[in-house]
Amino acid sequence: MTIGRMAMRLLAAGGLLAAFAAPAVAGDALARVRQRGELVIGLEGTFPPYSLRAAGSGELQGFEVDFGRALARQLGVEAGFHTIVWQQMLDSLAAGRVDAVINQVVATPERQLRFDFSIPYTYSGLQLVVRKADLERFRGAADLAGAHVGVSAGTNYEQWLRANAPGAHIHLYQDDLVKYDGLRRGEVDAIVINRLAAFNLTLKTHGELVPSGRMLAREDACVVLRKGSPKLLAELNRAIGHLQRDGTLQALSRKWFKADIVSRPQ
Repeated sequence: MTIGRMAMRLLAAGGLLAAFAAPAVAGDALARVRQRGELVIGLEGTFPPYSLRAAGSGELQGFEVDFGRALARQLGVEAGFHTIVWQQMLDSLAAGRVDAVINQVVATPERQLRFDFSIPYTYSGLQLVVRKADLERFRGAADLAGAHVGVSAGTNYEQWLRANAPGAHIHLYQDDLVKYDGLRRGEVDAIVINRLAAFNLTLKTHGELVPSGRMLAREDACVVLRKGSPKLLAELNRAIGHLQRDGTLQALSRKWFKADIVSRPQ
């Protein structure tokens, strides 16, 4: 056999192997989830009260953990969770390491080019949070010129801050808890976070850190899937609709936020 013919056969074999390997990421995602008996969900696990580790046991808990389990039950499977830092989360989804991401992800135009998004399951927005003593000093984007403002790296919060407060000194954080501590210690003057997380933060800090001003921008959170998973997307949309109608989402909202974060604003 000539070297050229051998190379052609190796290339053909490689293509055949690639064809068999491709469904591991792109094929019938719903069938794989049901065959495995588990919906593998990516989330941060450091984003209270959406996802966090319980003190002592280290068990994952939170609104999105409970929501993920309720979704999986609707599909007739168990929920499995992988905690992933935000900067690697969507790439982990694209690589097939998880089936879905449930982490307060907003369907921005850029993300929609790479991923599919479910119907929204929560309705919230971006909120400025400050130390209580600075409540009158920082009320909105116009007050942030020259201020040191903390935000999670690689998020739509960072994009909004760069577009709407160009005069701010932006501090990027990889971890929400470190960001909150940075504000508490005076490393930054303010932070921009999820509005409902802001209310929870006020409770946890006994009023030391407080939301300031009106909601900066609205954001509706969706479940994120790889492109090309139409059956899984349809089933997840059906499941979310059912959980909205039967009161499950409302009950989880009251449990974790003592407020309604799941009804569409009028």
